[in-house]
Amino acid sequence: MRNSRSEGRVIAVRVSRQDFDFVAKGYKTKEWSTDILSASPDPSKVKAQPNDKNNFVQRWYLSVQGEESPVISSAAVSKAAPTEQHIYRYDWAFGITLIEGFWWDWQAELRDEGAIAIHLLLEESGNAPQLLPVGGILSALHPSRNTKGLWETAWLQSPRAAADLAKVGRVALPQLEYASTGFMFASNVLESYTQNQKNWFLYQFFDEKLECPTVEWRINKRVIVEYGPLLRGTLYVAFYGDTSAHSGAVRIQLRPGIGYFKDDDLSFIRPTQAFKRDEQVCLEIKPME
Repeated sequence: MRNSRSEGRVIAVRVSRQDFDFVAKGYKTKEWSTDILSASPDPSKVKAQPNDKNNFVQRWYLSVQGEESPVISSAAVSKAAPTEQHIYRYDWAFGITLIEGFWWDWQAELRDEGAIAIHLLLEESGNAPQLLPVGGILSALHPSRNTKGLWETAWLQSPRAAADLAKVGRVALPQLEYASTGFMFASNVLESYTQNQKNWFLYQFFDEKLECPTVEWRINKRVIVEYGPLLRGTLYVAFYGDTSAHSGAVRIQLRPGIGYFKDDDLSFIRPTQAFKRDEQVCLEIKPME
């Protein structure tokens, strides 16, 4: 497992990233298990695809980044005096690749619906300010492998995407400055539907074991096939509370999963569950006034 953290110097942006190799056993069943591999695996010693059809070896890449000292937003609502709202973006990346000696068509056997589930766990300590998700996107480079060409597709989508983002930035979220400036050119925002076919959807739930709110990107197989096995997404959030009374931190943890068991769309292989708390890809957020 290779883990690194870095910090920007101009603005307090923290980056947490990691890549690791693992073997998944019985991946087509609900009783799957995983082992983290500490060194590059030997095909003669590790039984997995393409020779063993019950197991596979993959290498995953994870990263999450964002502001570690965000400013608290005001909860006041007044037409006379605009509220002091601060919206922050937290970006994640998740990539899958294979290792020499373990090459196989890992995409072909994925579930069509809900092939990938990306979780951002939002752990708030007892006295932490409140974190409120306000939106999320999934990104992809255009054109995809199935489009006709840049001029016919990406170029036509760019003005519309730019106009939509500018409207969001200037009207709905006035403080979301990057949405109406540099981020305006984000024509790589992947829509949830393409020609009546679902690409992905956003979902919120309360995690039973970690007892924390969770935002999920549920992504279909066609996204991986058409746009590639390196996914990127963004969660927009605001923080509320009095830091004198709520001085605790908020922990944002990235937890991806991959789905091969086709009889249960909630069954995802999650090798990161073997990591200790301090080994996870996460951010410790300390909101300030």
